[in-house]
Amino acid sequence: MSSDDGHNQTAARILVVEDEIFIAMEIERALTSGGFEVLGPVGSIEDALQLLHREKPDAAVLDVTLRDGRVTAVAALLRSRGVPFLLASAEGRQLTESGFFQGVTNLGKPTDMCRMIGEIRRLL
Repeated sequence: MSSDDGHNQTAARILVVEDEIFIAMEIERALTSGGFEVLGPVGSIEDALQLLHREKPDAAVLDVTLRDGRVTAVAALLRSRGVPFLLASAEGRQLTESGFFQGVTNLGKPTDMCRMIGEIRRLL
């Protein structure tokens, strides 16, 4: 058997930006169980931007509306770095039908964690 049986591979790093602690913990748990490394979770735009100045995730899961505003600045930085992202937002379909988030997958809330894992794997 080869010494590279998959256990030496580095787990994809997924940034989680979510300000509701119980939802953030649920997403973190699902991602970890799915074999990913979680960056964060962070609950504010400022914390997310600071983390992104230190780290480069492979993908991200973003809530759109945080306590300190909309996550657009974080999403713009991710886009500029070529990092794909998904949304986990309670906002309606109009969010992804036009404007900045057009075409981005919105998993909605409550978020189907199995679908989230599948969508992240598709992005990577």
